[in-house]
Amino acid sequence: MKLPLPESFSEFTFAIFALIGIIFTCLSLSQAKRTYAIRILGIYSILALAVAAKEFWTYFASIFILGTLVTELDFLHTLAAIIRGDKGYFDYKRATQGQAPPETVAPAAKAKSRRTLMEYMILNTAWTKQVNKWPDLSLIFTFRMNFSSLSEQQAFREAGAKLIGEGLIMETSDGQYGLTISGFAYCKEHYKEFPSEQWWPEEKINEENLKKVLG
Repeated sequence: MKLPLPESFSEFTFAIFALIGIIFTCLSLSQAKRTYAIRILGIYSILALAVAAKEFWTYFASIFILGTLVTELDFLHTLAAIIRGDKGYFDYKRATQGQAPPETVAPAAKAKSRRTLMEYMILNTAWTKQVNKWPDLSLIFTFRMNFSSLSEQQAFREAGAKLIGEGLIMETSDGQYGLTISGFAYCKEHYKEFPSEQWWPEEKINEENLKKVLG
């Protein structure tokens, strides 16, 4: 019987890769060599198919497929992102590693610095009364404001809703506001930035209690 001979270099290469694949198929029957034999079988099978296809994109895809067998998947993700020019992937990587890029950090910082006067008044009032009455947080001071002006009442509720959304204050079942544990910690760190405006301003913050809180 006359065996067909390869007529081109690509056919010859395909035959060599296919032969190597057959050899490692046989080796994979051995339990001791199975893991590595299957891996090498996969490599040469993909190479054989890529050569037989004679298509650029098949060659290109085979690089990434082979890469999953011989290198870390994270490296391939990075390589693919570089080829695509995918900036979002690198932002995601920095964020998951606790290194959020400046352009994502800055807007959040600016948003907190643009608090309305009503927000500051809620925080400052709750902070002052909490420190004065229960600096150990054994109880939470809560308060509610009733305005004659509908616009002021709406501004109060909107400011409260924003602070609730940030987790800085909570609302009781009867509509009173009070600091959360996170809100108390926030005020402890930022109270010097608060404007002087608050409700019941005649009651100044107790300096002795404040020292205990800060200490």
